[in-house]
Amino acid sequence: MREDDPHVPHSRLVLVENSYGAKHGYPLPPEYLASIAAVARRHGLALHMDGARLFNAAVAQNVDAAALTHHVDSVTFCLSKGLCAPVGSVLCGSADFIYRARRARKILGGGMRQAGILAAAGLIALNEMIERLADDHAHARLLAEGLARLPGVRVDVDKVRTNMVFFDLTDDVPLSSETVADRLRQTAGVWLGTNGPRGFRAVTHYWIGPKDVAVFLGGLENVLARA
Repeated sequence: MREDDPHVPHSRLVLVENSYGAKHGYPLPPEYLASIAAVARRHGLALHMDGARLFNAAVAQNVDAAALTHHVDSVTFCLSKGLCAPVGSVLCGSADFIYRARRARKILGGGMRQAGILAAAGLIALNEMIERLADDHAHARLLAEGLARLPGVRVDVDKVRTNMVFFDLTDDVPLSSETVADRLRQTAGVWLGTNGPRGFRAVTHYWIGPKDVAVFLGGLENVLARA
């Protein structure tokens, strides 16, 4: 919390992310969020949750999403990503907050007409796609366990709690992450995101199943074997 100093802005907001993407997609539990809320209230700060993968965090912990948003003042979540809608995010908060948010959106030029077809996809996402997120988590775990068996790869399987798998090249691999990703794309048709000069981030979703995991692992093994 910043001190009252005219050289810096006043602290107004605490932002939390759930699941926490920078930490292997870790799902933050309700008790942790309650402790953050207590600190925010003590200092008169608002608490916002970036819940792009809120339902991943809920399914991973077998709790209702409301248990994770109970202590926050506002929350956003994506209808796309794991919930499979083609586009869309939702902002939730108090009636007054949403009123001011709509005005801010209009000031910035935001708005859409004939949005019903997108809203319909969003309803399917919320009504039919939440429970199946457990499949994405299982496939991520399957991927992590396969990576752990590959020479040249370092991964912490125990940190895979949702649909994100972070892994790195070991020191003896004479390739950069960009080179590995490029060769994997060319030889196996697999697109993989890099995470620094030696690391990667893989994310499972509705269209990634056990067969796709096997293709990924086989392609990566071939690339590393030819390094």
